[in-house]
Amino acid sequence: MKNIVFFIFLPILFTVCGEFLLKFGVAGVPNDEVVSIFMVLGNVKIIAGVSLIVMSAILWIIGMSKFQLSFMYPFLSLNYVLIIVGSELILKENVHINRYISILLIIIGLIFVSRSSNIKVKE
Repeated sequence: MKNIVFFIFLPILFTVCGEFLLKFGVAGVPNDEVVSIFMVLGNVKIIAGVSLIVMSAILWIIGMSKFQLSFMYPFLSLNYVLIIVGSELILKENVHINRYISILLIIIGLIFVSRSSNIKVKE
């Protein structure tokens, strides 16, 4: 269980947090491409967001050596769930009911996947 949290759920959390940091970081960037590039490269929120996403990828790759990909990969759909919920709660976006219905379907699918056997590649 500890490995699942560390190598599946922590990378998902890092990715989602990184995406929100990227969104906050680009909020103040003007539409001028030349100015935008320099503002993006020096933006602390964008650098932090990219760093979290890179750390997530590293943990995910290590996790792939411990679990079957067919077990791990469906959990990436939690990114969609957390982004949709976070977009409404944090960014105050209006999220249509259809997106919440899709979240319900994702969660139902993850329940089936999480109850499957033979998930570990190595101990």
